[in-house]
Amino acid sequence: MRLVSVLLSSLLLAATLVAQNDRGTITGTVQDPASARVANVAVIATNAENGVEFRTITTDTGNYTIPSLPAGQYALTISAPGFKKYRQVGVDIQIAQTNRIDIKLELGATTDVVTVTAEAALLKTETAEQSTVISGGRINELPLNFGGGGGNVGSVRSPYSFNVLSPGVAGSGSVPGNNNPGDLANVNGLQASTFRVQVEGQDATSQNDIGWTSTVSQPSVDMIQEFSLQTSNYAAEFGQIGGGLYNFTTRSGANAFHGTGYEYFTNEALNGNRPFTYASPRSRKNDFGGTVGGPVWIPKLYNGKNRTFFFFNEEIYRNVVNTAGNFITLPTAAIRNGDFGALLTGKQLGTDPSGRPILENAIYDPTTARTVNGQLVTDPFVSNTIQPGRFDTVSKKIQDLIPAPTRDGLTLNFAQDTGNYKRQRITAFKIDEILKDNSKIAFYYSKQDTDQLTGPDGLPDPITSVRVQAIYGTTVRVNYDRSLAPTLLLHLGAGLQRFHNPDSSPASVLDYDAVGKLGFIGSATSPGGFPRINGLSPTGTGGALGAGSSVNFGPSNANSYFDTAFTGSSTLSYIRGNHTYKTGAEWRLNSWTDRNSRGSQGILNLSPAETGLPYLQNTNVGGGTVGFAYASFLLGLADNATVGAVADPQWRKQA
Repeated sequence: MRLVSVLLSSLLLAATLVAQNDRGTITGTVQDPASARVANVAVIATNAENGVEFRTITTDTGNYTIPSLPAGQYALTISAPGFKKYRQVGVDIQIAQTNRIDIKLELGATTDVVTVTAEAALLKTETAEQSTVISGGRINELPLNFGGGGGNVGSVRSPYSFNVLSPGVAGSGSVPGNNNPGDLANVNGLQASTFRVQVEGQDATSQNDIGWTSTVSQPSVDMIQEFSLQTSNYAAEFGQIGGGLYNFTTRSGANAFHGTGYEYFTNEALNGNRPFTYASPRSRKNDFGGTVGGPVWIPKLYNGKNRTFFFFNEEIYRNVVNTAGNFITLPTAAIRNGDFGALLTGKQLGTDPSGRPILENAIYDPTTARTVNGQLVTDPFVSNTIQPGRFDTVSKKIQDLIPAPTRDGLTLNFAQDTGNYKRQRITAFKIDEILKDNSKIAFYYSKQDTDQLTGPDGLPDPITSVRVQAIYGTTVRVNYDRSLAPTLLLHLGAGLQRFHNPDSSPASVLDYDAVGKLGFIGSATSPGGFPRINGLSPTGTGGALGAGSSVNFGPSNANSYFDTAFTGSSTLSYIRGNHTYKTGAEWRLNSWTDRNSRGSQGILNLSPAETGLPYLQNTNVGGGTVGFAYASFLLGLADNATVGAVADPQWRKQA
């Protein structure tokens, strides 16, 4: 009656909660020398490192199955009266794989032991799924690229790095999900964003389209016991999967203490020289850390051998690079004084309604607008120069914040000799406890912190567009396993995943006192913040020789992303006769939040149109351009302002 109650409870749970499995299985039959099946024989699988036992008995047809075995090396022992004890060592259990080991007992006393030392062959007779399984040790032996190339800031070592070597996997990159769709790996030609990730048997997949949070939930490489990529023919318990199942299981402590330490590094002093470059980029990448694991042992208080185990891992990545050799365009001294004469090429693009020649890169005075022959025309500035007395007061103060060029020339005249960095840390630990009733509980915790700059441009506050990101991803898992009967196993799991990405311009930009220091008014926040200034980069045919500014100024982003997922799973495995029955369920509660104040500081979009010929309604004419965005900026003429205005009436009019 008790068994029926347990089964009914699990079936009802499945109606509300699809089961997940990061474990392996041993199955087979036990026969006597005459090939008759032997029933009710004790079968024990013992973990070689920590001595943890998993027990079952053979059914009335001589079959046995031990499901939900954590990945690792095991010894299989079978004892029956009248037969020699059978022991097979070196049984390798892998994630979501089934080992079939059929055993023929020999007559004799149970004190005699037949030991088989050959490793069990992994046969695909039990399932049609296709997968690639890689142990943590093998991943560590592979040449992981932890830093990227050249002046890239790189990142901590990733266990995803060799996905593209698995059958059916293709793509220009190896990460299952990040911000660049070109870096995604496709499994069997399916869309890259349809993969799923599991950590310790529970879902850890990002909720957004590109899956970036999945890349901050994976364990450190040295924390991985085994990693599996399943590509097709998934078991029914793995639902909602298209482009592959990435399945991680983490390391546990053993009865003996073990520890490791390591450092991987690169340094530009070890690189070959780069000819014809401004300088050799500074690039010093360090990836270092260590692990320690064993029984929980407190002298004279507690000895956890064969009972309580721990495993701890810490991995730290550090890199600082410079961007010497990269150049951007900033306004020259002449342009800052309103002199755009250097832009004139002497090329005539046509004539205006007054019969005057239209010269390439000429700028026009919007205050001279009048109608000629039914067309609205303006006069060009004399010598293509705006007198400083005409400058907008707010524009002039903003221009004073722009650094002077560091070398001569209209274009590429400012060296972005600035630093970029990335600092990452993964802290993880796992506690395993064997309870008195031989049930097992495991607790896993991992947190990945990332501190980085995105888009450093070498410009000072508050005009810089750089974003400062202090990202973290936390993963917590609890798993419980209990044998309710020799052929009935219950597994329960619960977890939490929390991701936060403050992808935002620094506070010194967002909280800049634009009202008091610039006279810029009308933004939605207080004290206002520095406005975003777009459109300064020359566009169109000729592009005014690319002069002025090749970058935009001010905050490019002000977002704070949160991705939270609560997970729960339950499975019940029942072995009877020649069959194994499994029912289970999964429960998930997902929350995605974007706290966004982007644009509340004001967004000003500049264009050449305000200093072009209005009747053209276009700045491209006759194979060249007229008007210039930076000239429009100096006059305080925005194409549009999404929020606010400035003190000068010209800005207010445009807004």
